[in-house]
Amino acid sequence: MKRSDPVIRVGRSLIQHGSYNNRIYLMKLDPEDTALILGWIRETLEEEGYSKVFAKIPGPAAPAFEREGFGVEARIPGYFRNGDTCLFMGKYTDPSRREYNEEGVAVALGTALERAGSGHNPLKEGYLIHEADLSDAEALAELYGTVFPSYPFPIDDPGFIQTSIESGETRFFMVMNGETLLAASSAELDPDSGTVEMTDFATLPEARGLGVAGALLRHMEGVVRDDGYHLAYTICRGEEPAVNILFARGGYQFAGTLPNNTQIGGGFESMNVWYRSLLTNPSPG
Repeated sequence: MKRSDPVIRVGRSLIQHGSYNNRIYLMKLDPEDTALILGWIRETLEEEGYSKVFAKIPGPAAPAFEREGFGVEARIPGYFRNGDTCLFMGKYTDPSRREYNEEGVAVALGTALERAGSGHNPLKEGYLIHEADLSDAEALAELYGTVFPSYPFPIDDPGFIQTSIESGETRFFMVMNGETLLAASSAELDPDSGTVEMTDFATLPEARGLGVAGALLRHMEGVVRDDGYHLAYTICRGEEPAVNILFARGGYQFAGTLPNNTQIGGGFESMNVWYRSLLTNPSPG
C-alpha cells in the first residue's frame, strides 16, 4: 500500500496535504488561526497545484472561507460543545474534480435510506469484541492491508497503529472468533468538540454479512458515550451501499456528499457524511 499524505500543524490547527490525495485537508481549525490558515492555503496551492481543498470548520468561520471560493458540501448541526454547526467545505482548482458519479452516490444513498433506523443484528454467538492494544498492531495492519488496496492514512503500518493507540486519540476495536481476527474499526476522538469519527471499518470477505460491522458500531458508541462524547459521525465511501446502510440502520442522519474527496481502494472516491447524537437513545438494534 502506498503511503499517505503527511499531517502537519499550522499554528494550532491540523492539516493533511500531499500528492497522494492531491488535496489539502484542513482537519481541525483553531478559529484564531483562520487568517493564517487561509494564507497558508493560498501559498500552498500556488506551490503545489493541488486540485482540491477540503476544510472541516466551525460555522462562524464560513464567511472567511466563502470569500476564498469555498462552498459547503456537508453540515453537522450541534457538532461543537457550544452548539455551533460543523461545515465541510470544498474548493476546487480543477473543475473536473468537482464532477462525480452523482447517480452512483444517489443509488447507494437511496438503498441506505430505505433501511434507515432498522437497527443491527446481535453479534453471532461465539464472536467477541475487544479493544485493541499495542500487541494487536501487527494483526490490525495485516487486516487493513488485505482489505484496502489503498487508504488515505497508513493503517497497514503497525507503527502508525501503535502511535495512534499510544496518543490516546484513536481507539481500535476488533471482532474475534477465537484467535481469528474477522473485522476491525476505530473511534477517532476529539475531546475539544466532544465528537468521535467512526471509521476504519474493515471485514474479511468470509465474515461479511454476519453483522460484525453493526456490532462494532454499537459497541464503540457505548464506549465513547460513557466517556462523555456527545456526537458520532463518519465520512464513508459514497458509492458503497453496505457502509451507507450500516450508518443509516444505526440511526445516523445524512449530512452531505464530498465529491472526489479521498484516495481509497485504488482511486479517488466521493464520500458521504453521516452523524448522530449520542445523547439520545442508543442505536437501534
